Amino acid sequence: MPYFVKKKKRWRGVVKRNTERFTHLFQTKTEAKNWEVEKWKELESPKLEKTETDMDLLTVSNEYLDFCKRRFSSSTYGEKKKLCANILKKWGNLNVNDITPTMVLKHLENRAHKVSDNAWNRDRKNLLAMFNWFRKIKGINHNPVVNIDRLPEERKIEYIPPAEDIDKVMMACSGQDRVMLQCYYFTFARRGEIFNWTWEDINFEKQWYRLWTRKRLHSDKQVDYFPLPEDSELHRALKWQWDHRNEKSPYVFTDSESGEKITHRNRFMKGLCKRAGVKPFGFKIFRKFGPSVLNDIHRVSIKKLQRLLRHQSQTTTEIYLKKIDDDLAVGLRLLEKKDTPRDTPRVVENS
Repeated sequence: MPYFVKKKKRWRGVVKRNTERFTHLFQTKTEAKNWEVEKWKELESPKLEKTETDMDLLTVSNEYLDFCKRRFSSSTYGEKKKLCANILKKWGNLNVNDITPTMVLKHLENRAHKVSDNAWNRDRKNLLAMFNWFRKIKGINHNPVVNIDRLPEERKIEYIPPAEDIDKVMMACSGQDRVMLQCYYFTFARRGEIFNWTWEDINFEKQWYRLWTRKRLHSDKQVDYFPLPEDSELHRALKWQWDHRNEKSPYVFTDSESGEKITHRNRFMKGLCKRAGVKPFGFKIFRKFGPSVLNDIHRVSIKKLQRLLRHQSQTTTEIYLKKIDDDLAVGLRLLEKKDTPRDTPRVVENS
């Protein structure tokens, strides 16, 4: 309740809430009462924390990217960073609560028109994940992506070169470059996993090597160990690399000019294929070529290939191999049997 302050000849409004005390002086008692009512409304009404100052797209995007950098691989982080830059350029630094499904839809339509339907789906997936994070961490009230559907994709059949072309590419390089290709050929590793290899991941004495990945549940960094027999070609290649290593760097493969670890070689394979006179292919082909040979020619089981490729699901391994089931061929051959009454129509008698 307001009370009169004789020394100042004014009415003081007072609001106490827990340990907080708010006061203000007014000319009349009515003004003090009205202020107390409004102050109580202000204190009791729910507020979005720092809605105006801490919910702009630039700020929350940077917080999200900091989270992604710790959690995901460098390629995934780069994909998300590029998306954030694109939407900031298009939408400006507005409040995230003001982003509407129409704005998202226009962005995706532009991506599909200029690039492909796959670009629509990729941006939709990343935007959906980003706004889910905004809802969970920042407390926004909506996700403008949730009701936008993905588009059907027409995936191209990936070119897998013949063994002769693989050999030609191997012969077209030497030194560290050939060792690197041999590592991809024999380990089925992902590109970044070889780039990040350190000498601690290779043990010549105990004859093993290990590969690290974040392609697991919750993106946890996990390791798998594999044998490295002394009489193997991979062992000899890595031993050569050890003898010619950069002693100042812990990494297996380093840039010859800077001495730093190799982080990308975007034009390397294209130039190498051109030098070898074969149709271009990338690092990822080694991860698919080797398992296909083991499965088709040497009849290595899907279960063993799953362990070599380090897939958590056997279904993923089967998609990688794209194998035509031999049992289907056996079933289809049954139609060619001579006693199959193909030309005789079936007569159904009426009851």
